[in-house]
Amino acid sequence: MNIFDDLLLNILVLTVPIVLTHIFWLEKPGSLDSYDKYRQVFLLFICSLAAIFCVTHPFFKPIGNHFDLHIIPVLIAFLYGGIRSGLAVSGLILAYVYMMNGPNFVWIVTLLALLVPFILAFIALSNWKHLTPKVMFPTLLAFISALATFCITLLYRVGSFVPVDRTFLVYGILYCLVHLFTMWLLTYLIARIRENITLRQEIQRSEKLNVLSELAASVAHEIRNPMTVARGFMQILSQSQVTEEKKHVYTAMVIEEIDRAQGIITDYLSFAKPEAEKLEPLNLSDLSSKLNNLILPYAAARGVDIQIDMKSPLVIQANEEKIMQCLLNLTKNGIEAMTNGGALQIIGFKKGSNVILQITDTGVGMTAEQINRLGTPFYSTKNKSTGLSMMVSYRIIRTFGGLIEVTSEPNQGTCFTISLPAV
Repeated sequence: MNIFDDLLLNILVLTVPIVLTHIFWLEKPGSLDSYDKYRQVFLLFICSLAAIFCVTHPFFKPIGNHFDLHIIPVLIAFLYGGIRSGLAVSGLILAYVYMMNGPNFVWIVTLLALLVPFILAFIALSNWKHLTPKVMFPTLLAFISALATFCITLLYRVGSFVPVDRTFLVYGILYCLVHLFTMWLLTYLIARIRENITLRQEIQRSEKLNVLSELAASVAHEIRNPMTVARGFMQILSQSQVTEEKKHVYTAMVIEEIDRAQGIITDYLSFAKPEAEKLEPLNLSDLSSKLNNLILPYAAARGVDIQIDMKSPLVIQANEEKIMQCLLNLTKNGIEAMTNGGALQIIGFKKGSNVILQITDTGVGMTAEQINRLGTPFYSTKNKSTGLSMMVSYRIIRTFGGLIEVTSEPNQGTCFTISLPAV
């Protein structure tokens, strides 16, 4: 039973640190096929500790010999850390054995002197990293190394006239099989970890490319519409039979469409780079009067009554230009949602460590599906809108560490609740 416990402990000590090393290091940006300086040093450290533990705690102890798993960390260092890491681990094993057990030192030197050239030749000739599956070849290498160690041990015992009994042969066979299983387990876990990380990175790249292509196509489509209209009016203006009155009308339409295209580009740039250049403490109570002056004419033209109730002070860390752009977008959307007039309420108060701003309209409202799609690229509930303004508003609030929540019911109005960290 002690042999079984020692064996499981050796496998655990070998498996857990090496697998965790691959998980943590491979999650970081960098190539999956090559370790940088720090990764090599860390893997060297882990393999050295594992090898020293295996040498100190052998699981088979027949008379005159100790069978342990120190070959496994040496192979891991060679295969995944490079030749220098493997040689360094081998050197550390020799130094440790020399300090702890002098007579066994010559035996370890002999084994490593025979195995290391074989391992290097295997790595140089097999090109195993480019073969599939990547588990079979390291496993075969571990089995052959263990078999060679057992054969050398057997020859040594025969040459020294030490009896070779049945127990020794059974231990030798189990020793080779344990190396086979342990190396298969380690390389299988490492290969799966690397494959999963590679797959996840490919999925992330594909998602980014899909979003980029959709965004580029949407921007091109939205800009093409006003450009097509402007081009048509310019063609009409080039005709000599167009009256002066129509020329003025068409010119105004061309300017309007060009301004629309410019607005789309501005919204896109705001979404692509929303970071505020200058953050400063702002009192939303003071900004409410400026906001009221900006939206009041637009609201009056649509028969909307503006009601503002801001508790003072409501200080946040933000950029005035960006936060005003966000508030204008949200209030304008609320006004446009009330096609037959109504009331737009803007309420501000402090709740705990946050400043809460609520913008409520009595418009057409939205369904749950529409609410979930708010802030996604080029989605809008209005026919002649790109949806960029709402996307920009969400991005601005997130930039300042805030959150936007929406509650709405069809034909019952909509409430946008903005939560920002208070200063």
